[in-house]
Amino acid sequence: MTTAALFILLLLFLLTGMPIAFALGLSSVTTILLFSNDSLASIALKLIESQSEHYTLLAIPFSSFHRLFCRPEGVPTASLILPSTASAGFVAAWQWPRSSPA
Repeated sequence: MTTAALFILLLLFLLTGMPIAFALGLSSVTTILLFSNDSLASIALKLIESQSEHYTLLAIPFSSFHRLFCRPEGVPTASLILPSTASAGFVAAWQWPRSSPA
């Protein structure tokens, strides 16, 4: 019954013109809410937990957010690099701790 409901919801969402990613997500969340004992909070927690393990995947939306936030406001990217250069720019690569010779 659960599997049939999942595929029926998926086909229904796809026939209405919903994108595949949204149709998959919405049909699976709806099926979990209807046929499982899990709450919406546990589903959200699992989603956030699974995304926090993949830092490279998180870089994509953060870089898009950075571009959307900085450009319309007129914030130059050099002013974002300046604090990092001021705080750690004085440390040259050759000054990092090296192992002592034996």
